[in-house]
Amino acid sequence: MNSNTFFDFSPGKSLKIIEHKDEIRVFEFSSDNKWFASGSWDNRVILWKISERNGIKVIQKQKILNGHSSGITSLKFCKDNQYIISGSKDGTVKILDIYNEKYIFTLHHNESKVFSIDISPKNDYIISAGEDRKIIIWKIIKDRDKNWIKIEKAKIIKSDKGPKEKIHVIRFNSHIPIFTSIGDENIIYLWDFPSGKLNYRLEGHQKMIYTMDFHPKFPYLISGGKEKCIFIWNLETKNVINNIPTDSSITFLKFSDDGRFFLTISLKNEIKIYDFNDKKILQKHKICEGTMLTAGISEDWSILAISPFKKQPTSILIIFKRKKSGKFLDNI
Repeated sequence: MNSNTFFDFSPGKSLKIIEHKDEIRVFEFSSDNKWFASGSWDNRVILWKISERNGIKVIQKQKILNGHSSGITSLKFCKDNQYIISGSKDGTVKILDIYNEKYIFTLHHNESKVFSIDISPKNDYIISAGEDRKIIIWKIIKDRDKNWIKIEKAKIIKSDKGPKEKIHVIRFNSHIPIFTSIGDENIIYLWDFPSGKLNYRLEGHQKMIYTMDFHPKFPYLISGGKEKCIFIWNLETKNVINNIPTDSSITFLKFSDDGRFFLTISLKNEIKIYDFNDKKILQKHKICEGTMLTAGISEDWSILAISPFKKQPTSILIIFKRKKSGKFLDNI
């Protein structure tokens, strides 16, 4: 495997987009790889359309959304890609109908900053969490045609054994009826769904955890943070099965859709792709701009979106999958 196996970082092969007026804090791609969204401290969400012309990916700005009154912290497409959900420091969660290009619901998270949201695998619940350490489970009510007609607050969770600090990441597992939360501490919390009961805690990190992801097929979880180490957990035994040392704190982790690989980003702005089985690094690249990177990757791993902090003007760098790849990559 050479260093260009996955993404083509060579000069002239990437696309730079300048649209946001302040730092970008979140990217999210739709599961059908036709859309991605960017959210910024400029209070705006920008919706982008992904298409292909003569074998070339085309990125077009579709809509600028100005519904929030403070910075955007979290974005999530629903599974049928009809709606996109946004969370904000203004304490609200908003739902946009993509095709009608309008907000249809606004949910209020106890007048507290929302840092993370997710939607359940069956598209029937939303979870939100943030500064107040509370997790809210929202029930989506649909009509016979599966259109969303109402969203109700189903449960508010604040366990004495739960998070002691603000929650920054909350995620559903696509195969096991659980969701997880991490925040300004060194513990990963696993919650039963839909009851909201705290199942157990994963303890092993010595410093603050910044990021995590569930394996898409098997009961594994990867996590990383301040202490310069990637942890791989077995959710059945609740034990750490691998520690991968790194030379910098880890700010972003993401599995490929088949679980064979995972991508990491560090505070040194290094992007690395690992083989999950043997933990070898298959690709490594450093972005020599900004102080940290916001990142997002498409479901099929054909597009990587990154944005450096503290670099003006604020830009989105789009990196595409290398066109002429070996047979190994073509099987992703």
